[in-house]
Amino acid sequence: LRKQVSDPKIQKRIHRSVGKIYKDEMLNNIVDAKETIRVRRTNQKPKDVKAGTLRRSVKVWLIDKQKSTYWVGPRVGRKVREDSDAWFANIVEGDDQFIKGNNRNKGVFGRSIANKRGEALEKMRKKYEFQIRKAAKPKGKKK
Repeated sequence: LRKQVSDPKIQKRIHRSVGKIYKDEMLNNIVDAKETIRVRRTNQKPKDVKAGTLRRSVKVWLIDKQKSTYWVGPRVGRKVREDSDAWFANIVEGDDQFIKGNNRNKGVFGRSIANKRGEALEKMRKKYEFQIRKAAKPKGKKK
């Protein structure tokens, strides 16, 4: 379908809207922590992870400006505000943490993707078909 719609702006618009389906599902499935989590390690600056940080970190972003491919999930690194940096997301997703109690967010990203895959593919197909039909219409007025 991408070959049929060659305009990269239209492709980006379609892919971003489909990514929003996944983002919304992830936000619905994330359960915020009840309190600030304090991370203390030797030889490293102490970190406090405020409640809601994982939820704030979930974004839809373009991964390569030359293409129309978007990524959905927790943002990490220098392009993210400090209160939205999900450097710990892989720990949460894989349940590799040493916090007392159960991890309510274990597998949240994988579950969200699996839950919405069919809906997202269907929306993408419909949007591409619409753009193809729109491009196939003759331009100008008929006399």
